[in-house]
Amino acid sequence: MFAVKSVILLALVAFALSEVIDFKTCDTNDCDIHEVRVEPCPQAESHAACNIRRRKPANMSFDFTPHFSADKLEASLNWVKSNEQELPLITMEKDACKFTKCPVKNGERQTYQVDIPIESKFPLNYYSIKWNFQAPNGKQCCFTHDIKLVR
Repeated sequence: MFAVKSVILLALVAFALSEVIDFKTCDTNDCDIHEVRVEPCPQAESHAACNIRRRKPANMSFDFTPHFSADKLEASLNWVKSNEQELPLITMEKDACKFTKCPVKNGERQTYQVDIPIESKFPLNYYSIKWNFQAPNGKQCCFTHDIKLVR
């Protein structure tokens, strides 16, 4: 029982230390995205892109309410290089249910939380990142935000 309480307390502390960042929902979106948090991101206070260090994982979480029900969700994380081109982060775990409660239920608010590994081979640059969570029926939760990879 003490171990469970300790884990909950640590999760709440990590949640409280995360910074709320600016984001944009995608044109096609079947969810309400309430809040997106990245840790570390002290730049969020000034509405700037988060400085993310290579070789150190960044913790990202967001609260969403789907307008659909589904037994599973497939996650993708892409770099939006241009309006016509997106490049996927292939090391991303595609099973979103490992990081949020499934099945998802229409109108039920929930949280997705994951550590994103930032490999040393990623070039230092600004990136527009697109998160997409798609149900087997094609319904999706989608948003973008900016980051800056730094040393």
